[in-house]
Amino acid sequence: MSRNEAEGNDGCLLSDLWFKLLSIESIQESHLSFPRTRDFLVMDSPVLIVVAAQDGRLVLDGRYYPLKPGAIFVAHPGQLVEIGLYPGDELGVYVLRFRTMTAHGQPVNDRLFDDETGMSMFPAQGEISLAPSAVAIGLCETMLSHWNSGSRADRFRSEAGFHELLAMILKHQEHKTAIALECVRLELEKHFREEITVERLADTAGLSRYHFMRLFKDRFGKGVIDYLTELRLAEAKRLMENEPHLSFRQMAYRVGYKNETYFSSTFKKQTGFSPAVYMKNRQLKVAAYSWVNFGQLLALQIIPYAAPMDQYWTDEYRHKFAFEVKVSLSHQYDFNREALHKARPDFILGVDRLIEEEERERLSQIAPALFLPSNASWRRHLRLTAEFLGKPAEAERWLDRYDGKLADLKRFIAPLLGQERILILGICRHKLLAWGRRAGTVLYDDLERKPARHVEDIPWVKEITVHQLDAFEADRIVIHVGEDDASQMSWRLLERSEGWRELSAVRSGSVHPTKACKWFDCPWNENNAYRHEQWLSELRQLFGAI
Repeated sequence: MSRNEAEGNDGCLLSDLWFKLLSIESIQESHLSFPRTRDFLVMDSPVLIVVAAQDGRLVLDGRYYPLKPGAIFVAHPGQLVEIGLYPGDELGVYVLRFRTMTAHGQPVNDRLFDDETGMSMFPAQGEISLAPSAVAIGLCETMLSHWNSGSRADRFRSEAGFHELLAMILKHQEHKTAIALECVRLELEKHFREEITVERLADTAGLSRYHFMRLFKDRFGKGVIDYLTELRLAEAKRLMENEPHLSFRQMAYRVGYKNETYFSSTFKKQTGFSPAVYMKNRQLKVAAYSWVNFGQLLALQIIPYAAPMDQYWTDEYRHKFAFEVKVSLSHQYDFNREALHKARPDFILGVDRLIEEEERERLSQIAPALFLPSNASWRRHLRLTAEFLGKPAEAERWLDRYDGKLADLKRFIAPLLGQERILILGICRHKLLAWGRRAGTVLYDDLERKPARHVEDIPWVKEITVHQLDAFEADRIVIHVGEDDASQMSWRLLERSEGWRELSAVRSGSVHPTKACKWFDCPWNENNAYRHEQWLSELRQLFGAI
């Protein structure tokens, strides 16, 4: 795949832009002047050139392309386009001229590139080859016939045919790009131990560095560097499990790192633990029976041996800890009991109200079990968990560190926020959610910030409408928007609504979108020390921009 073929692939283009067909003409050999003079196209607008000829040439900015049926070329003003056809050719090429506008009616520059990002504003650039060729050629023949009929209805049919051709180009490019990205993924998995650069991978895919990184993340859900890091650290974890006698330096070299210090810092950033602590605590087999127990253990630098891995609100646990969680639990008593009998954990950790009393008794017969009181605070949960596992000192050290960060942030935000009322919102697909006091305990209780009106009446979250926002009388709003398309669309609609624009917090510019809080949709499942420390760090970044 050529770089030009792949770069233009952007799934949002046809939905964000309007394409207006200006004209369509058929150029045959008899229309050309060559060899007396060279035949250059007048480039006063972007063009699509669809080849029907069996042979010939096209020279685009000095680059020679042999013509073949079904080939399509994209060119824009400023480019030099020369067409050559052989004597006797009656098929020629179709030239489609068009204009491009944004969905809001704003004209797009005819070079088809975004001036700020340099990104292509068209689904492809350069040469494209569609198969079967007869489809594109037949479509252009029909478009030309309708266009020349003089009927307004037929002109409209030509417009429809033009958009069908654009859709064919986009679909073709998506398919080719998907294949290229899959080849890159396979190369990563085969050669992750070697020194690999983004530029090398982009060249393999036929993409510019910028487009490659963007499209890779869109397809695989993570950046290429993050993907490479996960491959290397997964291999390091396998070495720790299967070859524990290796030194960390040896492990680093075996997985592709030339520096042990960098390996250790990367490992800790990804897992939350240093390699030494990770290996030590992996000897303890703890079952986290409920979702919330996972984060309680992580704060103590323990990764569960058994746990539910079907968190529907985030994929973080699956991405980070799929290797360590050897036994996946479900939400069915018999299934879990059988799985735990086979796993033989050292301890079982759960929450009392989430498990019936009879089932708690059965689980206690498998291994020592602790069922945390659901009405206790997350701090109490951490201390009870640590005492149960024989790690009370670890819990106190964690809390001391957390309280130190808390005190620093309190001093920082006190003069900035004063007595402002703060509201926490979340957009989950088509729902607008207001956080209650317990969901926002880090902000309202730990940081002692004043909640907006009616927050006290919400236990966890409550679905609301834009018309109810004004009643909260919020001076400042923290809002999280899901990364999915539905949530992003809901956010755009909310921003444009009169009810939102009239809020005092919006008018004063006191709205803070979060960036990293993927647990926002289900705060009751993440009411633990691990998440609250992350939330504290996020708030520091949000308010640091005031």
